[in-house]
Amino acid sequence: MTTNLLRLLPRSDHPALIDPDGRQMTFNELWSDVEGVAADLHERGIRSGDRVVLLIPMSIELYVVLLALFHRGATVTLVDPSADIQTLLTLHPPDAFIGIPKAHALRVTVPALRGLKVYLSTGFTPLPHRRIRRRNTPPPPIEPPSAPALLTFTSGTTSTPKAIARSHAFLVAQHRVLGSHMRFGPGDVDMPTLPVFLLHSLASGATCVVANANLATVGSIDPIPVLNQIETLGVTSISGSPAFFQCLTNHLIATGECAHSVRTVFTGGARVPAALVQALSACMPSAAIEIVYGSTECEPIAVLDALANFDRLSQTTHLGALVGRPVDDVSVRIDGSPNGEILVAGPHVNEGYVDNPEADAAHKIREGDRVWHRTGDAGHLDDEGNLWLVGRVGESINGHWPLVVEGLAEELDFVVRAALVGVDGHPTLAVETRSPPADWAQRIRAHTGLSPIAVNRIPVDTRHNAKVDRNQLAATLKSNPSGSDDPA
Repeated sequence: MTTNLLRLLPRSDHPALIDPDGRQMTFNELWSDVEGVAADLHERGIRSGDRVVLLIPMSIELYVVLLALFHRGATVTLVDPSADIQTLLTLHPPDAFIGIPKAHALRVTVPALRGLKVYLSTGFTPLPHRRIRRRNTPPPPIEPPSAPALLTFTSGTTSTPKAIARSHAFLVAQHRVLGSHMRFGPGDVDMPTLPVFLLHSLASGATCVVANANLATVGSIDPIPVLNQIETLGVTSISGSPAFFQCLTNHLIATGECAHSVRTVFTGGARVPAALVQALSACMPSAAIEIVYGSTECEPIAVLDALANFDRLSQTTHLGALVGRPVDDVSVRIDGSPNGEILVAGPHVNEGYVDNPEADAAHKIREGDRVWHRTGDAGHLDDEGNLWLVGRVGESINGHWPLVVEGLAEELDFVVRAALVGVDGHPTLAVETRSPPADWAQRIRAHTGLSPIAVNRIPVDTRHNAKVDRNQLAATLKSNPSGSDDPA
């Protein structure tokens, strides 16, 4: 069985990658560049098992370097530039750093990036470095996958980020599970906005389009360049957060346009409102819409055909957020009732954190050869085996669960976004509204059972721009309990 994702990449003249400027690279050209850069990395001293911090935005260059590092058997460390990089890299020290010139400025402010054995850049930087080259000399053989392929970090939304090592075998297992739902091949043109999904698409032989957008702020992208790519390149599938798709559908609805080439939409990372599913269906009329539920430790856990289940998505929010049936390769059980913690186990479930026995003890349950991961999400399975989420464990406030209350509030067409938090132990419902009626507060109270507070903006996470930052919101409401004066 193949245990290195790199070996799954086709060798053909079919387009593999297309960047925002329209530059195309075939799979044969990708292989040539990967082997040329792998030879350069070897000459520069990158060895099997080295931890290499990689800071290059989603681009052709990112995947050439990433796959070249896989070729060398190095462990690629991916960090969010908005995270506390110093703390993360102090706990998990790197051996080398590769980045765009702008990223090298972090070497001035992040001590953990100093004194490494290799510094490589995609362009000029005034700090000591070498430029990445594509050598014509034959590369060394592909290193056997003894070291982890990737070192990534949890989002840290509810705690300090934890490091996760993904082996090559893990990535292959994840690719095979995703392949049961994201069935791609040489005839597909995919626009994945998540790096792991792009690796799956490449390994499937699909053409991957790098979105012409700043994916660091997916909730406020300019939709026009992305929609131009979709139309010009005939994009057939897209994956992204609800915030990303909200930007696209807002523009399409405003202009009366449709994206007819799209056949499949995959969205997740936060609760997907029924209103967004409805908008996607109207704007991408040929598309199946799949809601994907997962976590950094296990992606995917469950998948839902949103259109086939639209009635339940839109009319049964008192049960929480419906995310579908667990995928075939994952086992799910609920620890507690009626809404207990969701536990998962399977070949693509991370079995432990890196150098963090306290986190392992808190989040992993070992039963013989099987490891169950505690997701921290609360929910339940219905009689048909569908999984429903109600919030994070411990987020119930006097019997009110966030995803239940928020879903009910957002059924009202004037509520743009809702968020439930605890302020001094009391359930507090914040709402963003658009053109609210005079009796907006009374209508929300009648629908949810809670009195709302109008706010100008509900803070969200930096990764998906879709999950509510409940700690920040609670602190804001505690200092300003009346919210904004104008609910509009």
